[in-house]
Amino acid sequence: MLLLLQVDFMHNHFLGNGSSGWQAPEQLRHERQTRAVDLFSLGCVMFFCITGGKHPYGQSLERDTNIVNDRKDLFLIENMPEATDLISQLLHPYPDSRPTAVEVLNHPFFWKPETRLSFLRDASDRLELEDRDSESEILTAVESIKTVALGGSWDAKMDSAFINDIGRYRRYKFDSVRDLLRVIRNKLNHYRELSMEIQGLLGQVPEGFDSYFSSRFPSLVVEVYKVIQRYCADEQIFRIYFQNNHI
Repeated sequence: MLLLLQVDFMHNHFLGNGSSGWQAPEQLRHERQTRAVDLFSLGCVMFFCITGGKHPYGQSLERDTNIVNDRKDLFLIENMPEATDLISQLLHPYPDSRPTAVEVLNHPFFWKPETRLSFLRDASDRLELEDRDSESEILTAVESIKTVALGGSWDAKMDSAFINDIGRYRRYKFDSVRDLLRVIRNKLNHYRELSMEIQGLLGQVPEGFDSYFSSRFPSLVVEVYKVIQRYCADEQIFRIYFQNNHI
């Protein structure tokens, strides 16, 4: 529903128009306006839809002032990391820092479970090309997100039967994002070879499998996405995630 709303909004919201409380700061200041004003309004509309009628800039009489002064409150969606990331970008006070329409449509917020799993698998394969003993920028970057992406030692969030199962094949560092991605990749690629017990824990591919990991590590996909976007967006295997023109 949100995706359809987004496309409809972009096609029908004309440059320079918009209701009070929904306009970009550059509109309210009567500055130069670009298509980025529509992306700002989209961020407000998305927040409104997700929260059941709330506004990121408060009550109606204070919204314009809050928009001009960049006083937004995204507390109501903090438990949705992908929505928070996307809407934060859309509501950026500087228009040049907002995403394009194509970047919005390619954001993980709109991904289906199979796309999420495919991305994590491709990210894992890409990271495995890096030498652990070298000073790899991308490995350093991906491990720098572990506090947010993992929230602690990842084995503590898994079923003991699952941890025992993965320990039969190789040793993993439970504080490593790279190692968690490898676990996800390996179990996804060899799902049919797993015991019925482990398949039952993980659920069916893709919905159940994705839910098993996303419920335990809700920030993993979007945090890895930001690292890959920074270092690998132009690599052929990742173009489908960053440069797929839906419109």
